[in-house]
Amino acid sequence: MSRILMAAGLFVVLAGEALAAPQCPAEVETQQQLTAAIPGWRDLRNKTPHRVSQVTFYDGQPSEQVSLAPDATRKVRDREVSTWQFASSSERRIWIECGYAGTSISLAQELPAGTKSCSVTYNPKVRLSGLPRIEQLECK
Repeated sequence: MSRILMAAGLFVVLAGEALAAPQCPAEVETQQQLTAAIPGWRDLRNKTPHRVSQVTFYDGQPSEQVSLAPDATRKVRDREVSTWQFASSSERRIWIECGYAGTSISLAQELPAGTKSCSVTYNPKVRLSGLPRIEQLECK
C-alpha cells in the first residue's frame, strides 16, 4: 500500500511502503511576467512558491480533457476523502494532473500501469485559493 502524508508542507513517503504512483510536488516556483508594460504602473514580483491546490485524474492525456469525477466521496472525521477507481481492462492510460495556487502552471504524469485506485484526503476547514487543502494522496 502506498501512502503519502503532508507534513510541514511536504509530501513524505512512509518508511517501508512502496510508492505506486507519481506524487504531486508540494510546491513549485514560477517566473511570471507581463506581456506588455502598463503605463503608470510598475510590476512587482512575489517570490512565494505556489502550493499544490488541486489534483485531477484523466482518462488519457490531460490535453484530451477527459477528466474523471470521483467514484465516491465520504466524510472521515472532519476530513473529506474522494476516491477514483480505474478499470484494469481499459486500454487508455490514467494520468494525474497537479494544479498550484496562484499560477496557471500545472504538472501532469501518467500513472503506472496497474494502478487500481487513488484517494485524495481534503481538509475543508483550511482553504487554498478557495479550495480545501490537500492533506493526503494515496494510490494502489
